[in-house]
Amino acid sequence: MKEFRLKVRDRTYAITLDRDRMTVEGFSLNWEVVRAQGNRFRVAIDGIYYDVELQPGENGQLQAIVDGVAYPVQAIGLLRGRAAVVEKRPERAAPAAAEGALSALMPSKVIAVHVKVGDKVRAGQVVLVLEAMKMESELKAPRDGTVTAVHCAPGDSVNPGVPLVVIE
Repeated sequence: MKEFRLKVRDRTYAITLDRDRMTVEGFSLNWEVVRAQGNRFRVAIDGIYYDVELQPGENGQLQAIVDGVAYPVQAIGLLRGRAAVVEKRPERAAPAAAEGALSALMPSKVIAVHVKVGDKVRAGQVVLVLEAMKMESELKAPRDGTVTAVHCAPGDSVNPGVPLVVIE
């Protein structure tokens, strides 16, 4: 079992990995690595498949590219288990992350969308309400800005890492 905290952008998550179970902030999911080749992986989380590539980033961070969307990530502390090493792969630059994009952490259902394109939002304002594993969670604006895209509607099933709302 490996326990660690993972910082993705400005949020930190407690994660526990077992052989076939992953717990993220108390939510338990089935997971498996279907294919691994160097720093590229095909993983299944609760039956949904993702292509993931890990690349070195800046200041000790990594770039986790999930289905083509890049996220700056940093393992803050391995609490138990063994750390993995990611080798530098300079031959290809990581695509830029969608700076103000909000996305789900796990497969979810959209319960409510509180904004539309053109709306002005303030940091901490609730933008979306998602439901996963019978629990609702609010996605809040990370900063003041303007909504430039909304890619979901109430009732939609969404996958982790897919931009749902973009704020610039």
